[in-house]
Amino acid sequence: MLTKINSTHLKAKHYKIMEPFRVRPYTSADYPALCRLDSVLFEGMGGHILFRHIEELFPDLFFVAERTDTQEIVGYILGGIHFNDPKVGKLIRIGVKSDFRRIEAGTRLTTRLFSELRKHGVNKVHLTVADTNSAAVSFYLKNGFSIKKREENYFYPDISRLILEKDL
Repeated sequence: MLTKINSTHLKAKHYKIMEPFRVRPYTSADYPALCRLDSVLFEGMGGHILFRHIEELFPDLFFVAERTDTQEIVGYILGGIHFNDPKVGKLIRIGVKSDFRRIEAGTRLTTRLFSELRKHGVNKVHLTVADTNSAAVSFYLKNGFSIKKREENYFYPDISRLILEKDL
């Protein structure tokens, strides 16, 4: 039987809208799922090794995006601090499943990393990105980075990278 619902029952304070994901600190229990995600996103570019190093060197600069309904890891971000200049941070790597890119997962991960970097006294962030990765370059520019230079043969011969920078 259908009944008419009184509008007072529908007030927003009675309902909690569930976010599709949350950003939280990485834990070592995330490692297997993170490796699986990274192998899909970056096709075996050494994430499993990088994760272990960041876990040891900068554990408080390592965050994951997790679905709120299933706890599936859908993204991550790795940060660091320059050893020679502790005022300069580094966005080492970010990866987000494609279906979570348009709902601000990458932006929320970077916001969380930048907040933590500021707590460490960092006032500038650097990153590198393949100059052919137009989607990533667009994302970084949208999030306040500027292109400082293009560096040839950055990792390998004939592979150049853009060096980007952002003031915090």
